Amino acid sequence: MEAASLPELQFLQIPARSRSKYSGDRFSYLEAGPENAPVLLLLHGNGPNASYWRYQLSDLSDTFKVIAWNAPGVFLSDSLRTEWAGPKDFADALDDFLFALGLDRVHLMGNSFGSRVAQCFLIEHPGRAIRLVMTGAGAGPTGLSQTERESRLDELDRKLSSGSFAFGTDVDVYLGSEADNHTKDLLRAVLRAANPQGFRHGAQLMFSSGYSPELVAEKVTIPVLLISGREDRINLIENNAQVLARALPNARLEILQGVGHVPDIEAPDRVNQFVRDFLS
Repeated sequence: MEAASLPELQFLQIPARSRSKYSGDRFSYLEAGPENAPVLLLLHGNGPNASYWRYQLSDLSDTFKVIAWNAPGVFLSDSLRTEWAGPKDFADALDDFLFALGLDRVHLMGNSFGSRVAQCFLIEHPGRAIRLVMTGAGAGPTGLSQTERESRLDELDRKLSSGSFAFGTDVDVYLGSEADNHTKDLLRAVLRAANPQGFRHGAQLMFSSGYSPELVAEKVTIPVLLISGREDRINLIENNAQVLARALPNARLEILQGVGHVPDIEAPDRVNQFVRDFLS
């Protein structure tokens, strides 16, 4: 699929009710599609930003009002003030974003970290999604010790110390064997926009308890579509998407051969068709 141009960056003011939780008063996001169409809200992974959803903003906006947020601390969205960002912090941030947009119930689609945010949101704010799509999904950790958390954060801090530009050197770990050089260049550019503080907060959610598959299953009874690349080396299917597919009462899993952790940009035609059919 040809890489279409991105829509203009837009901004929202963080609601006054919650502004003390943030370092500033600003959310940024991208939007495309008819004003009165059903809303599809896109939640990027950790490291990427709203521009990750280039192919979905271009292709799915004929039918949906497609909105791609920049999570707190990502691109030009102001960061959370908290030292440790957990499930409720991100759930409430997404609620603030929807409140600022004047939206109640939407279709949700999240990749990796974005899938975790979606799960946390629906635990704290059940009934707010019509349908849920998760790609490269991450399941909430269980039994992770404090020592393990600290060890993984130390490893992350070492990575962050090399600078944001260096994030682009790791693209191969995100991708499957069928990814071409154009896809690698696109992902590399997205990753180099990473904000260290936002990235660290996003990683903290990966290590946080409180959104186990069993707890998510109690709250999420809506239809759920999981799309994973067979070659995902970041969120291994057997430990994440398959676990969620078994736990959630109304879920199905589609697996794409030759694809890695970011199917939305590796195989956008196939992903978009799955999403279009599912939401229709």
